[in-house]
Amino acid sequence: MKPFILAILILAMILLPPISAQAAPAGNQTWTEEPWSFANAQESQKAGSTTLSAPIAFNINGSEPTKIRLGDSEMNYTDYSSLPGSSELWIRKGASWSRYEQVMQGDEADLIAYTPRDSNVDLYLISYAKSTITHWSFNFGGYHLLRLVAEDQGRLFVILAAGSQPGNALILDILPRPVQQASTPVDVRTVLPGKAKVTIRSERTKGYDVYLDGVFYSSDIADGALDGMASFTLEGGETHTITISQRDGQGNIINKSEHTRDFKRETAYILTIS
Repeated sequence: MKPFILAILILAMILLPPISAQAAPAGNQTWTEEPWSFANAQESQKAGSTTLSAPIAFNINGSEPTKIRLGDSEMNYTDYSSLPGSSELWIRKGASWSRYEQVMQGDEADLIAYTPRDSNVDLYLISYAKSTITHWSFNFGGYHLLRLVAEDQGRLFVILAAGSQPGNALILDILPRPVQQASTPVDVRTVLPGKAKVTIRSERTKGYDVYLDGVFYSSDIADGALDGMASFTLEGGETHTITISQRDGQGNIINKSEHTRDFKRETAYILTIS
């Protein structure tokens, strides 16, 4: 072999990384799906009852809103300042936070609750139409996400109190679902956006957060158990990106994966990560 050819081969062996140093796959990910009815899931709940999920720890870093709406005024989040030591309650819709929103009956409303320190947190839901008060009690501090499913039509007031100190109130106007006219042969799926259900299962990844289209949406601990499972619903008939993000004790991301696909209406999906 000529000397210059041998020199090139030796140089290539030095510069190219060994195969064993290449990154290994993060794990196998598989999707399964089966028919599922959001309507049947709703009927399994008590008719006319408004439900509230347990609070989910919410990392505000990287999930700040772009806009804050207070009444008819709107401002950048960076220009908004709250009173020191005050507790706050917001309705999150997309990239905006507000204290008033219109919600269709049966839809989910994301509530962001903030308390400056760990304390007993009381949430009161007042139904103007039914003249009833529903009370939930939690214990948490910092930012948390709660998901309200409103089944009571009319105006609802949500009031937060932390450690016996009152915070602000929210107003939600719950609008009735449009009714399909018998004389008009309209497919109800074109009137009401169908839902899809997603369940994430992982044996090796626990304590993760779930982002939907770049917005924090759920977490492993949302159901109260740190078991590598998370379940939630999303709008069907659309393409969504689900991001699974795991952090260490210092808040650094140590494991992250993204999954983009089309989700059909009235379908249940299971994402298994092994």
